[in-house]
Amino acid sequence: MSGRSPQHRNEKITTISLRKVMPQDFSGKNLRGRNFKGQNLTGAKFIGADIRGANFTNAILREADFTRAKAGLQQRWQIPLLIIALLIAAAAGCVAAIGGAFVGAFLSENYQKFLSYPGIIFSIATVIFLMIIIPHGFKSAFEFFLVIAFVFVVILTFSFGLSLEVAGPVSLGLLLTLVFAVEFSLALALTFAGVVSDTFALGVIATLFGSLIALILVAFVKAFATARAISVVGAVVGIYAVTFISGYISKRALADDNRFSWLKSIAIEYATVKGTTFRNADLTDANFTEATLKSTDFRTANLTRTCFRNTEKLDRARVGKSILADTRVRELLVTGNGYKKSYVGANLQGANLTGVNLNEANLKQANLNEATLHQANLEWANLTETQALATDFTAARFTGACLEAWNIDGNTKLDRVDCRFVYLLEYPKSGTDDRERRPSSGEFASGEFTKLFDEVLNTIDLIFRNGIDWKAFVAAFKQLQVENEGTELTIQSIENKGDGVIVVKVSVPPDANKEHIHKNFTQSYELMAARLEDKDKQITFLEGVVIQLAAKPVTIEVKATAENKIGSDNIDQSRKVEISGGTINAAGAGSLSLGDNDGTTANSIEELSDSAVSAALEEDRPS
Repeated sequence: MSGRSPQHRNEKITTISLRKVMPQDFSGKNLRGRNFKGQNLTGAKFIGADIRGANFTNAILREADFTRAKAGLQQRWQIPLLIIALLIAAAAGCVAAIGGAFVGAFLSENYQKFLSYPGIIFSIATVIFLMIIIPHGFKSAFEFFLVIAFVFVVILTFSFGLSLEVAGPVSLGLLLTLVFAVEFSLALALTFAGVVSDTFALGVIATLFGSLIALILVAFVKAFATARAISVVGAVVGIYAVTFISGYISKRALADDNRFSWLKSIAIEYATVKGTTFRNADLTDANFTEATLKSTDFRTANLTRTCFRNTEKLDRARVGKSILADTRVRELLVTGNGYKKSYVGANLQGANLTGVNLNEANLKQANLNEATLHQANLEWANLTETQALATDFTAARFTGACLEAWNIDGNTKLDRVDCRFVYLLEYPKSGTDDRERRPSSGEFASGEFTKLFDEVLNTIDLIFRNGIDWKAFVAAFKQLQVENEGTELTIQSIENKGDGVIVVKVSVPPDANKEHIHKNFTQSYELMAARLEDKDKQITFLEGVVIQLAAKPVTIEVKATAENKIGSDNIDQSRKVEISGGTINAAGAGSLSLGDNDGTTANSIEELSDSAVSAALEEDRPS
């Protein structure tokens, strides 16, 4: 038997159970390089912890607190990566200086015989190339590079043939290729250095160091002896041009300039390889307030209602296709200030926007589904066509906001909303200043705003953008009522929005499946409209036949016979109309043949069901 008492064993079991239930507390601890992969850390506290290099892949971190935590690369990885970037920068500076020296030499008197024109072309092309990069980015500059390359091919082919003079243009063509390569590699190296160390100056210093080595080579290498002075000048010009342009590109890339953002993406991709990773982790309701998140991997993580307020270096994190990929959204999540800013079409699904200032912001067509805007300032904001399903607007301020065609549902929270009035139209009606103010006069009393949109939640909007086929609408609506027997469906209102747009609001019970009802009606309406269109075509066709008949002089001889056979259920009836050589037989075959009075016309109508013809003619008959 064990020497431990039953009481002691019970205490041990209780302790283990509490460890599983109670959130773990890692506040202030050194967790560098720790592996939390796949662990359930719901509610865990990492306040002020050092989590650089930690692995949270697939971990459950719901409601975890990372306030003031420090994520990113450990120093043992940061330093080697920085050294690599500086070496690339130094090499690029060296190549730029040597390239400039060659160009200077080619333009000297000693090389005028073979290289004057190519040298001039190269110099001009290089200047234009560098000027294109700044306003238009590498893509346009590369296209220009291809054009210049073609020009050199033409020069080689038609001016120099296969003579020895071809060496000059070939060399200059290679130099132009080097310009593009050096600009790209140096800009990437400087950007990478900025991402890893936050020190842009280190990259520039490394570039100048490499350039200095190149200048020494130019000054003492015999190849430049005959044109040393101009070679040195060319080297200096090359250093200045390449360093300045590359530095500018790197700065713009780090500032999320769309022209060069791909450079930053490449740098971040490599800088996060050994950094903190939350890949595929569940960070629902997690808190990263004031955390440092440089070189952190958030790809495919669940960021629903995750708080990023006042974080540092979030723009240096690898965010994949999450909502953080949009610079506008990322800045809003960090600063909480969206005053007068545009978020048209922005993806803010699941964003934590608690207390943000969106006064006069443009959120037209934005996706706010499942986001939380608790106590947010939305006064005079434009929420036209905004998606707000299951969005939390508790205690938000809406006065003056435009809510035209915004989409909310029963899970949208509008509790304790502060609102005096709203507008239902983005622009006034034609010829008026009417934007459908609600209330039409005065202000909402306490709770009236919420009540107004509670009624909206119990309706389905059927939107027709090219008018309504009322026959199809009535038929489809009747069918919808039959299919949803027991569900009260009533037409609440019909609104003409202008430009052929009509909105029919259908009142439904609170527990109705609105998506299912809307989908069924849409399918039925389209089917009915198509059938009516086919019937209209049949009627139009018959009218054409009648017009053709009426246009001809005819003699009509009517013969009618009827035969009833006693004791038989079979009754044979037929009607025969003869038209001067043509015959219409209405005995039920459903075909029509017109003889040609002049011997030149023959018309045939293919089969058409009697029921379709009868229905069409009956409907077209005046009442």
